[in-house]
Amino acid sequence: GEKLVVKDDENVLDNSASARFTEKMTIRQMYSDPGRGRSLVFLSLVYFAFHLVNATVLPLCGQYIGLKAPDRNTLPIFTALLLVVKFNSFVTTWALKGRLEKIGYRNALFLGCFFVAARLIAMALVASFTDNLWALGATTVLHGPGDAIMHLMKALYSHLLSRKTGRFNLNMGIVSTFETIGSALSIVVGGYLATEVGYNNTFIILAGTMILPFIFILGVDNVTLQKW
Repeated sequence: GEKLVVKDDENVLDNSASARFTEKMTIRQMYSDPGRGRSLVFLSLVYFAFHLVNATVLPLCGQYIGLKAPDRNTLPIFTALLLVVKFNSFVTTWALKGRLEKIGYRNALFLGCFFVAARLIAMALVASFTDNLWALGATTVLHGPGDAIMHLMKALYSHLLSRKTGRFNLNMGIVSTFETIGSALSIVVGGYLATEVGYNNTFIILAGTMILPFIFILGVDNVTLQKW
């Protein structure tokens, strides 16, 4: 996009997303670049749809484990699953260091969604053909990378879409609002589906719903540090 300036033509906006200006840009000025405005809208939809599916996965996994082993203390199992998710998230974030420019920012969004979709398919297969709780738990290795990539890309895209505007917090807040709404609905929808159609069918339905963020990602610009 073209350089955006304040009313004083000599005062070109700073390149920092968090810069302070004498006269802040209006929202219209900020999104005068069609690619920037469109990308924010679709990015918000990506995170709404992603967390509409993703937020309920771990709670459903814990419920399923408790259902299959009612007489067993499943707390250690669930704790181990959470630790695996966090460890994988750390490893993924570290592995992506310096590689995002080669991968492409939009491709990274695709990758994050792919990991969660793959985990849901694996969970559906496990729930359909075996009662082995450790086999179900093994699918968690796919959850951490997906979570890590999506959290990382939310911050990076919010920064890149707000460059030369000083409105990083606005972009981050908009995307996070959509994310939170999706997460809240996810818990309700996931619990309802598990009650009505069973866990294996719920996992299949959620995996199919992951097509939505994949579609929305197509509307997000494959931005780089050099753009805007």
